[in-house]
Amino acid sequence: MFSPSSPPSGLLGKVFQYIDLHQNEFVQILKEWVAVESDSVQPVPRLRQELFRMMALAMDKLRGLGASVDSVDAGFQQLPDGQTLPVPPIILAELGSDPKKPTVCFYGHLDVQPARQEDGWLTDPYTLTEVDGKLYGRGATDNKGPVLAWINAVSTFRALGEDLPVNVKFIIEGMEEAGSVALEEMVGREKDRFFSNVDYVVISDNLWISGGKPALTYGTRGNSYFRVEVKCRDQDFHSGTFGGILHEPMADLVALLGTASSNLYGTSQSPQL
Repeated sequence: MFSPSSPPSGLLGKVFQYIDLHQNEFVQILKEWVAVESDSVQPVPRLRQELFRMMALAMDKLRGLGASVDSVDAGFQQLPDGQTLPVPPIILAELGSDPKKPTVCFYGHLDVQPARQEDGWLTDPYTLTEVDGKLYGRGATDNKGPVLAWINAVSTFRALGEDLPVNVKFIIEGMEEAGSVALEEMVGREKDRFFSNVDYVVISDNLWISGGKPALTYGTRGNSYFRVEVKCRDQDFHSGTFGGILHEPMADLVALLGTASSNLYGTSQSPQL
């Protein structure tokens, strides 16, 4: 339960009171979402089906708010082993189009990293469990809980019959833990349509400073991923005869990584191949 130091008054007080009274209902929905094994990392057809089920649950929830919802086909993912798996759809939803109001777009994802109890979980990771007043379950924090928090906030305003102070848009994906497959391409296609009137974007994938104070992160570092493969001859050579004469892929790969490290940290020396 959110307990600010001084209870708010007016509309905000009514919102908080409604949330407190319906906390069990909100937790139950989170429990249902956590129970979906929406693991995007392991390339298993069963888990991809779970991802599609998770996205369908979210779309139903958003439609229940009265939002217009688009399910954007994200195509297929080609894996290094030659396997092809479908990518779950990307959700684009919007609620309100008042030109006098700013438009806020909330980003979130509903996929999770793999989780097994033998990895160190004290409880079943896909069963939301309360321990000492805290809720444990895969995705409860990253990122199903925060996505639901925005949806619950909107539903609270609607339940109270209050007008939202902003137009709301949602972009929700199901492949963030696997590199956000297909997201960048979709954003590029939608920049002059769905995102054309967006004034602010809130990434709901952050932490709280404390139990009663959310963090507002205004800068992130980003990540880049590369795949490097070094090949040599198609047959083995005896190291006692050819060692030091022919290039060896492991030595070349180490030299490449050393060069990249030197360039990254600005050193003047680079190993030679």
